[in-house]
This record gives sequence, structure tokens and C-alpha cells, in this order.
Amino acid sequence: MDAIRRRLAALNDEGMGLIEVMVAMFLLAIIALSLLPLLITGLKQAVENTTIAAATQLANDRIRVAQAASPDCADVTAAVNGTFETTDKRGVPLQAVTTVVGVCPAPGSADTLNVTTVVTRTDTNARLASATTLVLVTQAVTP
Repeated sequence: MDAIRRRLAALNDEGMGLIEVMVAMFLLAIIALSLLPLLITGLKQAVENTTIAAATQLANDRIRVAQAASPDCADVTAAVNGTFETTDKRGVPLQAVTTVVGVCPAPGSADTLNVTTVVTRTDTNARLASATTLVLVTQAVTP
């Protein structure tokens, strides 16, 4: 008797109908639509992180310029003190303001200068990155 029932069940198996396929597609569409806001938020965050990474790179570059300048106090101040404007790869305008705080040492001695760079996005005035370092400087003895 069981063998007959199995044969009848196998003969009556017609597969998935059009209604089942449509219901499955509808459920997949609902799942995809529920994940769409998450995808959009992720893309916006990736764009923002790209701009922040570019600003951090710019701040670090300005600090490296100060560190690479000659050890003379006037050279360090002249190399980085002021404003530097650029854009990132997406065209976002960035402005790096570098300030040098400290007093040049007496001739023949050494001291440190505090170099700070702050990078802002000029279209929104949002502060994106900052970096601070101490730079060892000397004052040459003038003959």
C-alpha cells in the first residue's frame, strides 16, 4: 500500500506554480527594499570617510614639512606658518591652517616650537582633522 501511495505522490508532483514563483519574488523584493537604506547610509559614510582621510593626510603632510625644514627657527616658521588650500579627489575644498607657537631661541642655543595644523572643509566649515608636534629648532650664531 505504501508503494502505491509513493507512486501516486510522485506522479502528482507538478513542481512550483506561477503563484509560488510570484510570492517568492515579492518576498525577495521586500527584503531588498528593507536593505536599501542600509546600503545608502554605508555609501554616504564611505564618502565622508574618504574626505576625512584626505584631511588627515593633508594635516600630516603639513607637519612633515615643518619637521623636514632646516633646523633654523626662521626657516621652520617660513615653511609652514599660514594657510594652504587644496581639494581632495572628489573635489571637496580643504583648507589647512598651520600655526607655529613659540619663541625662537637665543643665538647658539636650541628650543622647541609647537606646530599645529587644523584642516577644515571650506564649503561647510567643518573641522575634519588636526595634528600637533614639537619641532626642535636652533638659532644660528651670526658672525
